[in-house]
Amino acid sequence: MRPTDTISYFNDTCTAMLRVCKMLISATALLFLFPPASAAGKTASVNPTARFMSTMKGFTGNAMPYAISQKNDRDRQAIYLPIIIRVENEDTPLPAFATELHRRGTIVLATVPEERLGELASHTGIHRLEAYASATPEMTSAREFCRLPEAISPTPQFPTALDGTGVVVGFTDIGFDPNHLNFLDNDGNTRVKKLVNYTFDSPVPQILETQEEISSWSTDNADETHATHVAGILSGSYTADNMQGVAPGAEIVATTSPLYDALLLAGCEEIIKYADAQGKPAVINISISSDIGPHDGTTLFNRYMESITEDATVCISAANDGVRTGFTTGTTSAGQTSIRTYFREYPHLSPLRLNGTVDIWSDNDKQFRITLLTQDMQTGELQRIPVAIDPANGTNEWILCSKKIQETIGNIPFSEMPEFMEGYIHVAGELNPENNRYNVALRCSYVDTTTTDPYKAHVLFGVEVEAEEPGTVIEFYSTPGIFFTKYKDTTAATPVSARTVNDFCAGDGPICVGSLDSQNRFTSISGSAIDFPRLNIGGVSYFSSYGTLSNGKILPDICAPGAQLVSSLSRQYCDMNPDYPLSLATISHENNGSKHYWGPMQGTSMSSPFAAGVAALWLQANPHLDGKQTRDIALATASPPQTDTSNPQWGHGVLDAAAGLAMARNLAGTDNVGSIHQEKLSVKVNGKIAYISLLSSDMMSLRILSPDGRLLTEHHPGTPDFAADCNGYPGGIYIVCVTDSHNRNHSVKVALY
Repeated sequence: MRPTDTISYFNDTCTAMLRVCKMLISATALLFLFPPASAAGKTASVNPTARFMSTMKGFTGNAMPYAISQKNDRDRQAIYLPIIIRVENEDTPLPAFATELHRRGTIVLATVPEERLGELASHTGIHRLEAYASATPEMTSAREFCRLPEAISPTPQFPTALDGTGVVVGFTDIGFDPNHLNFLDNDGNTRVKKLVNYTFDSPVPQILETQEEISSWSTDNADETHATHVAGILSGSYTADNMQGVAPGAEIVATTSPLYDALLLAGCEEIIKYADAQGKPAVINISISSDIGPHDGTTLFNRYMESITEDATVCISAANDGVRTGFTTGTTSAGQTSIRTYFREYPHLSPLRLNGTVDIWSDNDKQFRITLLTQDMQTGELQRIPVAIDPANGTNEWILCSKKIQETIGNIPFSEMPEFMEGYIHVAGELNPENNRYNVALRCSYVDTTTTDPYKAHVLFGVEVEAEEPGTVIEFYSTPGIFFTKYKDTTAATPVSARTVNDFCAGDGPICVGSLDSQNRFTSISGSAIDFPRLNIGGVSYFSSYGTLSNGKILPDICAPGAQLVSSLSRQYCDMNPDYPLSLATISHENNGSKHYWGPMQGTSMSSPFAAGVAALWLQANPHLDGKQTRDIALATASPPQTDTSNPQWGHGVLDAAAGLAMARNLAGTDNVGSIHQEKLSVKVNGKIAYISLLSSDMMSLRILSPDGRLLTEHHPGTPDFAADCNGYPGGIYIVCVTDSHNRNHSVKVALY
């Protein structure tokens, strides 16, 4: 992955788009693959992305960009699609043609033959199918910003330096080189203890567990280096040039896949399985994001992830869309019953082509009407194209497509794409049973075939949503290849960059990590300067995603160094792209005839493994913490930012490795106490009154947070003592955060009953 300001894996050339369209034309789409209830009894609810995957049978590559690089044509063996399933009860079996990977309660991770996905929906006991197939992957000076040296250094009280020993660290990613010098021990053996690789070719993963198997494996994808870089930050152990990762003593479990949400979760299970067998705590990093979804914590992914954090600490990147207007919202009224927006390719501002998804959600269960719009790029004149979907009556899909594609779509309702356009806009809707909100997704893949000049483009596509009830809130999200715009329609909704945060972080449990700038200048191995002028050392990264969700949850939870970080690069990727290491690598070393490179990258993909490595240090000190407790510690001990303090991209502040380590040690064996004392902060609870005292300083601010990071109350005492009235708080664990007169943070976790 190149260290660009915005990471996107969508094709950005007309040639690629035409190739994708030809793939669709040549495929035999099985339309209405999910039979209506009248034909096959009660069927499972299916989210729009999963419906697209099935309806466009043989077209998985356009639903998931990585499939294109792995599967360039359709003349090959069967495809197995990953899917998340909600079943009737914990014992409900899957049909024989579906392969169960893992199960937690009534949520199952499985792979299904592509042509039988619709059949699965009508199987007895299957209630829900979900797939979000748009996941994208998004150390020297970095250490100073989070007080990492202070945390890992031995002290008279704790004479053993921390390096993650006794902890299992794992990740689920793409582009991993397990035999890079950064992952070898002193004897030249790989430190990777287990490697799990998922592909579309098999219903089950390839699992490597011996030194010989892993040493003979090259990489899952030579076109990527993302996982190699991420793993180096997390747990690289090569000490020359001070390039070791945050937790170099930890055991490594690597899982790789095409990055469907079900496979990310399955990878987490494999990491936990290994850690359980070793009797060690686990930390998992997911530097992958999904910008679409309801952003309310209700998806099957969110619910499954919450369960995972009972068994492991999980860090997830916040996403890299802090400057992309990938979110817009509006509220209907009696005088304005509809909300409109338009979409263009990001970052080129071009309406000539588009490849991605627009995801639309209401805040209630009332079906809204959808109309596609075309805005003339020269005059601003609007044309409307009615969308014929009516899920209440069994019509869940509709497509706008060019003539050649119409020849393959059978009986699905459609309208004809303007003659100068090639491709389609696939529309699917449902009342989502997990949150009782109406949802419509537009999967777009089209190109203007008459010109390559964006100033001569014909039309700009958009969508109008008309709601039945005044006061309906409509939210529009988009994948990284798309941004929203008004263009010449001044009455359209105003797009913003807030709320482009990762939907994988919307649920309870994982730690959502944003990025701060730690370094902006390097020298390549060829001697040329590499500058990143948009980075402000010590400031929040301009690209770091953020947002306050509708339930009040603030994301990211914390920020950690993510721009730029130097880490290992896949040897296979460098071999495939020889100009890349010559121009951008900063360090190289040879070992056994192979050259190994390190180079800078930026993104929340880099800040998340930094935070995960710090969490591994905390778990080394207190291995009994579960994932939610580790997240509480990160929130409670976050330091206030030193610059641009009002910027919402900071979330709750900056990761503080040393303060978190102190709390981790203090919390050992104190899960159910009513009072907790730190060296400078004391909290005593009497009923629902918390008596808070700060030694040797006044409290300039005092915040009480819920365990999921929501601010419940804030005071500015200006005194060393304060009595906080907590009546009205339900019993549970809360976080008390105090900032003293020297701008230092002090935090404790306290139980209220």
